[in-house]
Amino acid sequence: MIVPKLRIKIGPVLALFMTMLVLPVYAEGPATVSGVVRDARGTPQVGALVELLGPNLSVLAQTFTDEHGRYSIPEVRPGTYNVKATGSLFLPTLRENLRVLANSRIVVNLTLNTLYEAFRWLPAQPRQASEPQDDWTWTLRLSANRPLLRLLENGPLVVVSDGDGSAPSLKARVVLRGGSNQFGDGGVHNDFEVEHSNGDGQSVLLRADLSQPDNTTALTSVNASLGYARDLGAGRTFRSVVSYQDRPAIQGGIQDQGMQAVVLRTAETMELMEGLSAEFGSELQAVHLGQSQFASHPFGGITLHSENNELSYHVATAPGAQRANEIDRENTLAPALAERDGKLLLEHGLHQELSFAHRDGNTSMRMTVFHDQINNPAINGGGVLSAADWNSGNLLYDPNTDLLKVAGQNYSSNGVLAEMNSQMNDDLWLSLAFALGNSLAMDAVSGPVSLEDGITNLRPRNAEMFSASMTGKMRRTGTQWRASYRWQPMDTVTVVAPFGSSLPSPYLSLYVRQPIHCRALPYRMEALIDVRNLLAQGYRPFVTKDGSTMYFAQAERSLQGGLAFNF
Repeated sequence: MIVPKLRIKIGPVLALFMTMLVLPVYAEGPATVSGVVRDARGTPQVGALVELLGPNLSVLAQTFTDEHGRYSIPEVRPGTYNVKATGSLFLPTLRENLRVLANSRIVVNLTLNTLYEAFRWLPAQPRQASEPQDDWTWTLRLSANRPLLRLLENGPLVVVSDGDGSAPSLKARVVLRGGSNQFGDGGVHNDFEVEHSNGDGQSVLLRADLSQPDNTTALTSVNASLGYARDLGAGRTFRSVVSYQDRPAIQGGIQDQGMQAVVLRTAETMELMEGLSAEFGSELQAVHLGQSQFASHPFGGITLHSENNELSYHVATAPGAQRANEIDRENTLAPALAERDGKLLLEHGLHQELSFAHRDGNTSMRMTVFHDQINNPAINGGGVLSAADWNSGNLLYDPNTDLLKVAGQNYSSNGVLAEMNSQMNDDLWLSLAFALGNSLAMDAVSGPVSLEDGITNLRPRNAEMFSASMTGKMRRTGTQWRASYRWQPMDTVTVVAPFGSSLPSPYLSLYVRQPIHCRALPYRMEALIDVRNLLAQGYRPFVTKDGSTMYFAQAERSLQGGLAFNF
């Protein structure tokens, strides 16, 4: 009788003791990290390698994605980790500083990007001098996390995302620059940029550029833009950017002075089904320079893509607004203005293209056939103006840079554009392009002519274009550089393939960004140098009837230098 009583008393005690042992273990149990790996267009990537890395980037666990792009890493102990995704045709992507709590299930979705897509994040791509240059320059291509392309210590070039998107991110930048500038961009510039990213798929950016002309009595020019992007889910993204520009020095004749413009762009992308995506958007322009002009420029496209290939059709009505992921590019927000017979004109047209792209390892190739109709093409020029030139009503003039804009005749073009981008090694990239299509050209003028006669001499003709650019980074010094050369026949004054937004600037250009290390400063400082058309090529001079010399050109030579402070 004694034994059964002892069993009854010991049973509850033993159960309580076992429960006390189990509870602490459960409280500190492992976690699971899972998610989906997609490309930049939202297509799930099959067979991508996903690695769990420690703070020193050592590999602690690894797995591969399934047929739906999903992965799962179980038994992850509490701590701080990095998650890295790698695909054979993409740059690696790294999510840093991932905090893992006990017994949690953490979702980390990663996006793999090609070298071509990563290039768009680098300031080495030739841009307007007024565009802030930095490796974290805001882009509407991503809606939540800030993209950053950098070289890890003893590792490959990777695309890094800040955090897991759950915490707000605030960045700021100030740039002081000056030099010999392009039309409407003269003087000493004071740029600042503030970016704020929320974890709920929203990003907001504010940019402003205040420039003081060399003539201190002249009014300050203003260029400000505000951008917003939001992830709508289910493969949909909304983007919008509004820009205001005030250029008080620009003249449209003796009576008309001071240009103000407001540009509003909106765009939306969506995944219609697996492997099929679409985008559409529009640009609204309101410009005042003695008179007011309004314009609407819609654009859209549809893309069929697989793992290595892409077939797309796009239509656009203005070179500045063509694709949803490019509507924030600063060098396209300035209206393409000209004047004819005293009437303010905006450049516009109709562009249709069919392109095929293929990726093979570190090399991507694209072939595009296009048809363009260009109306009121804005031609660059300069020289000494006479009273007859002013009275003709056929030019816009910027006294800060001594440059002018005229409107050429309308023309159409059927052409082809071939592009190749290749990663030569970890620190060097090469881009080549060839295009064939119509361009406005100017024959040599033997005797004195009026400005109007010079404009009439601009005729469309078939021309070819070749371009080559190299981009590199020096590991020891951190120097980033880009050298490019884009050649066309010297008598052409407009570019072949004017809707080729990825092509470099005409003729020889050079860009350098050099970090300046100073431990005493709480921010990162860089020196910037940006030179366009270094050899001053492609100028078409002619003598006017009063003996002065004027010229037209694809692009004027410009030199920009300055300092950037990143906070």
